[in-house]
Amino acid sequence: MRQFDAQNILVVAHPNVVNRILDEEAAALAELEAFIGKTIRLKAEDQYELSQYDVVLI
Repeated sequence: MRQFDAQNILVVAHPNVVNRILDEEAAALAELEAFIGKTIRLKAEDQYELSQYDVVLI
């Protein structure tokens, strides 16, 4: 298993996906952040398909 020393995590996704996470899954996102001890940032990208996303360690 690889270990990465990232301070934060950036998730880039379609705006509808980002909005759903922020609106309907905010509590789950907060729980995940607490569990992993990292801040998860979300970035909406208009050119992404609904099923397309990237996770970037920053």
